[in-house]
Amino acid sequence: VTIQSVEEGWKSFKSVFVTFFQKKPMYFYILFIILYRLAEGLAIKILPLFLKAPVEKGGLALDISYIGLINGAFGTVAFIAGSILAGYYISAKGLKKTIFFLCCAINLPFLIYLLLATFQPSNILLIGSAVTCEYFGYGFGFVGLTLFMMQQVAPGEHKMAHYAFASGIMNLGYMFAGMVSGLLSDWLGYRQFFIVVAVVMIPALIVSRIIPFQYSDKELAASDEQI
Repeated sequence: VTIQSVEEGWKSFKSVFVTFFQKKPMYFYILFIILYRLAEGLAIKILPLFLKAPVEKGGLALDISYIGLINGAFGTVAFIAGSILAGYYISAKGLKKTIFFLCCAINLPFLIYLLLATFQPSNILLIGSAVTCEYFGYGFGFVGLTLFMMQQVAPGEHKMAHYAFASGIMNLGYMFAGMVSGLLSDWLGYRQFFIVVAVVMIPALIVSRIIPFQYSDKELAASDEQI
């Protein structure tokens, strides 16, 4: 590795970094990307613990084999089905018209866990159906954020690098939420923790209603044809 190649690499990285943040609504986009999955980031690490925790500690006392079956089999199928249907839905309506509903799809199903923590049902079919429903919403809604980053954040110079930057920011917010989720759940208990998760959804839903779109579907289609 020569000094010249290092300098060229640094210039290239600097160009990617600077042009990413120079895009007009980028700070608004970053806020949206972080908020979109913030409730999920909080809840996702706690859900298995909640499902298997004893009833007296606020959990549902599910056997690990049942948790594996629900998450690994029914949850996976529901996630795939949600992702496929979301693709058809966005294709028919356009991302701008559907982004709020996609944000609802990934966030609102976590209210199911607040209900489960409140009533603590023992019926395995009821619990399994609730968890499967959440997986379906996750698959349906996640497609929306992926396409938003591809269609609104990434276009222009350094398209793939800017998409990678946006993905990194998304994962950073998600990971930070996961880091504090354990402390919150231990401190508050499961029911109060899921109330916090429900409150965290609200900013994401609000921002999804007002987020500006810089590129229309026609502009994106024309750009793809040129490529």
